[in-house]
Amino acid sequence: MGVGNALNTALSGMSAFATQIGYISENLANVSTTGYKGVQTNFQSYVTESTPTFESPGGVTATPIYQNTVAGQVSSTATATNFAIANGTGFAPVAQPTSITGTTASFSGSEQMYTQACDFTINNDGYLVNSAGDYLMGVKEQTSYQGDIPGTPSLGNLTGVRVDPTVYATIPGKPSTTIDYNANFPASAAAGTTASSQVQFYDSLGTAQTLNIVYTRANTANTWNITSATIPSDSGNPAVTIAGGPLVFTSSGALSSPATGDISFTPATLTDGAVASAVTLSYGTPASAGPPVVAATGSTQYSGTTLDVHSVSDLTGQAPGSFQSASIDNNGFVVFNYSNGEQMKPYRVPLVTFSNPNELQRVTGATFASNVTLAGTPVVQWAGQGAAGTITPSSIEGSNVDIATELTQMIVAQRAYTSNSKVITAADQMIQDALALIH
Repeated sequence: MGVGNALNTALSGMSAFATQIGYISENLANVSTTGYKGVQTNFQSYVTESTPTFESPGGVTATPIYQNTVAGQVSSTATATNFAIANGTGFAPVAQPTSITGTTASFSGSEQMYTQACDFTINNDGYLVNSAGDYLMGVKEQTSYQGDIPGTPSLGNLTGVRVDPTVYATIPGKPSTTIDYNANFPASAAAGTTASSQVQFYDSLGTAQTLNIVYTRANTANTWNITSATIPSDSGNPAVTIAGGPLVFTSSGALSSPATGDISFTPATLTDGAVASAVTLSYGTPASAGPPVVAATGSTQYSGTTLDVHSVSDLTGQAPGSFQSASIDNNGFVVFNYSNGEQMKPYRVPLVTFSNPNELQRVTGATFASNVTLAGTPVVQWAGQGAAGTITPSSIEGSNVDIATELTQMIVAQRAYTSNSKVITAADQMIQDALALIH
């Protein structure tokens, strides 16, 4: 091997270890970057000629080894729209809008990208965006407020996930249809004794209405008739049609009639224009016939002189609500929470896997573009399916960089770089010695 070859070989060594130092510096700089995937160095030697009696070394090259399948540490956060992907190799789909008109972003023609940096928060336009500025993509319901999200996700039906103030700012109320009524009717009351109770229900507009009910003890023991039902808040106290009753109790105080335990009330048309459907008051499950008679849960007739209402629970009605917050659950649903306790799930975020994710095209250290030739065709699945992994809500995945490993490799690279520089110094001295022979 000539002195010239020694110079070239040592120079390639210096270049390779300088490249490694560059990778190490990038890794250490991003040690706290959410979802960052580190880069390791692969050294490959090459020769220009080699025989049993002669070796002409060609030096070394350094190429990157991407660590896209190595997970970083997952930690909890206080942000409900953050999530981490665990137990799999899935990536969350993200994109950059091609245009923004007013507050509406368009993703038509945008490049589909993928990330595990899922520290998403709501930006000023209502979109979920991570710290790298990537917009979260999900599958949207086909009809607003219906939750009818297609059962199979695909890249073709992804759209930007947005807390849309023009569509989802409020949620309609629900009319009451079933109310659980639990009370004790006084067994000591004389015939003709009246007792009154108020029950709140919601009409078709979600407006709260009050039903005033008057019960009268019949001449027959253990029987209570409903003698009046009105809505005083509505003009003229419109008539209320009552279906079912009276309430009859056994000698042990358990409800025995109506057979279903239910009485239906249908108010006349309300002055707010709402349609008041029939509201069923469920007084409890009638006790079984034959001894021993066991009092069922719900309304009873035990000793007492006044009507004692234990609880009135509206099982179906709901007032309108306003948007309060958004979160992402472990199934990937984007959950909108409203002031009336209701929830809507207008989006669902899928996860995307690849047969060789280490070959994805690196856009940033935490964002990748598809490379079908090397990484494979993207497979879109819901969380928990295949190799996609699971979603951990209110969490983020940190960088997968190990500081101790990087510092150790940096020391080795530095020493190797210096050693190669010594070879160049020695080769230079040899050339100088050869030139001195001429004089």
